[in-house]
Amino acid sequence: MSTKDKIGFISLGFVIWAAGTSVYRMTGSSFFEGSAVGYWLNVIFTGISYAVVSLGLMKWRNIKQKDWLQGAICIALPGMLGEIPILAGFSEFMSNMQPETAGRYAAFLFGGYSTLIGAAWFMSAKAISQSISETRLVSTGQ
Repeated sequence: MSTKDKIGFISLGFVIWAAGTSVYRMTGSSFFEGSAVGYWLNVIFTGISYAVVSLGLMKWRNIKQKDWLQGAICIALPGMLGEIPILAGFSEFMSNMQPETAGRYAAFLFGGYSTLIGAAWFMSAKAISQSISETRLVSTGQ
């Protein structure tokens, strides 16, 4: 993966984090302080969407599948680091939510980032494994 791609994915990760944080700052109470079913649907839908969009973008950009984990980390890292001060000052930054909601919000973030990184790891490992198998077949003449 080129340096240009890495910088692009880091920038995209920052934009996604900033947009998501802004949305949840304005409307977070409806997502995190409502019903348990609504919360879990948000966790699942957002995590899957984050992974599908990010991996789809890497495919569209013709990033080799073996490099998808690296790309996913570039996308996720700005948000993971950006959330440190948000969570540390949750009451001030996310004033539309109760302070007790910080745990649900943090769990939601953990779910999204781990879904993206886990899916990318799985796809990268699969590509690397296939590459090793193909190399062995070629080297043994099969």
